[in-house]
Amino acid sequence: MQSNYSGAPVVEADAATVDALLEGVGKDALLTNTPRIREYLLQFVDLAEVVSHAVEAAKQHFPEAQLVLEVYRDPEIDDEYLALYVRLSRYDDTVMERIAAAEAEYLDRLAGKSGWIQLTTDFRTPDA
Repeated sequence: MQSNYSGAPVVEADAATVDALLEGVGKDALLTNTPRIREYLLQFVDLAEVVSHAVEAAKQHFPEAQLVLEVYRDPEIDDEYLALYVRLSRYDDTVMERIAAAEAEYLDRLAGKSGWIQLTTDFRTPDA
């Protein structure tokens, strides 16, 4: 076993699950700071299966978008979570409605999970 930053043991099976997830998700989304995302998922291993569903839902509702996954740290409170950003070349009035529809496809899977993933947009263009 190895330890994550909180000192809690990381089971090798958990690490393999997270690594496989990141490899798969990395084909559909840009991963910013992959080691930090991995660390977050090792802390909240039960979130891993939800991440793949979130990426798939985002791809279906935004086939034209660049998807970006990162660990977001709230500057106002001591909180962090995974953020899956939708980046589009053009934004219109339907973006937030489409985000809500995509989120609805996986939101119920977050029940009882110890971590969180938020589908949102930062209104940037792809590769910005």
